[in-house]
Amino acid sequence: MFKLQNFLKRYVWDAETTPYFTAVSKLSRSQADSELFFFAIMASVLFGVGTFTSITGQAPYGVSNEAAIYCFTIVSAAVLVGTVKNVYAAIYSATAPIIVVAGLFLFGFPEKMALIDELLLLFIDLVALRYMWRIYMICRVYRMLPHRPVENRTRRSLF
Repeated sequence: MFKLQNFLKRYVWDAETTPYFTAVSKLSRSQADSELFFFAIMASVLFGVGTFTSITGQAPYGVSNEAAIYCFTIVSAAVLVGTVKNVYAAIYSATAPIIVVAGLFLFGFPEKMALIDELLLLFIDLVALRYMWRIYMICRVYRMLPHRPVENRTRRSLF
């Protein structure tokens, strides 16, 4: 029988594979690997879509080669963060929320957006900026993180 609590604990709120509210100083290397892998997947998908929409003109601002190149470089930086834990790639990735806010204030919000949608977009962008600080800190201390054995070996690995 499907139990929602077990599903959430196993795949969404697991201390080993999803340690988002664990302090960076208390992370193990396997926890950091899981978080950086998830970040790389999510950022690559998000900015990969941004790349294609900028090239094809489906974005609210139309065709923009500059935006497509920037989104592609963010995808590349996210892959570097996820694979080699490069601090400079994390710093470059952290510019994405700043560029999004700057673009919104320079070019404006899409015309059909309601005020609540604009505020929600700004809130999400600020949360992303805060999360990018965490990604930078994890990359910075990654080599010093301890190798601890996994506490619960009975569960399946996500990847």
